[in-house]
Amino acid sequence: MTALARLNTASPRGAAEVQNAASMKGLPVALVAALVMVESAGRESAWRFEAPYRYYWDVRAVKPFREPTAAERAGERAPADFAALPDISSRDTEWAGQACSWGPLQVMGAVAREYGYLGAFPALCSWGVGLEYGLLHLTRLRNRFLDKYTWAGVVAAYNAGSPRRIDGGLDWVNQDYVNRVRAMGGFEGLDA
Repeated sequence: MTALARLNTASPRGAAEVQNAASMKGLPVALVAALVMVESAGRESAWRFEAPYRYYWDVRAVKPFREPTAAERAGERAPADFAALPDISSRDTEWAGQACSWGPLQVMGAVAREYGYLGAFPALCSWGVGLEYGLLHLTRLRNRFLDKYTWAGVVAAYNAGSPRRIDGGLDWVNQDYVNRVRAMGGFEGLDA
């Protein structure tokens, strides 16, 4: 059974949204459907705290936030110099929300902020908003890594931030993730 068929079983609306959004972005539908199934099992409202997360977005300066200390990454409170969005989130809520993966493509809150998302994080748990920001990220990764690393490298980067191989070998540092996308038929007809 293809990832799109599995997604259609889990969420007919989700399958239609994936077909439409992927086609509009010029991305392979089978790959996007496989990513949705691996990331959220087709659940629109999926979210998960990813502790200890290292990458945060400075919403005030509109650039990556400084490297957090180990204590800051492990803590529950935001550093005093971390900004929030007025009327959207407190500083601590912004800190925690950026360290969560949200929606069908499990886009990180910090990554959504980097792409200009200024809404409340739970709205990323909708097909429209979640796919929009997840596919913005996938498109950027495709444009940056596809020619050098194939679609497997793009998928590795979607999960790990960049396509990194183990000790210069053939396997990715997150080979199990790439294999799960492959098993869902995500690379069907693609150079991977």
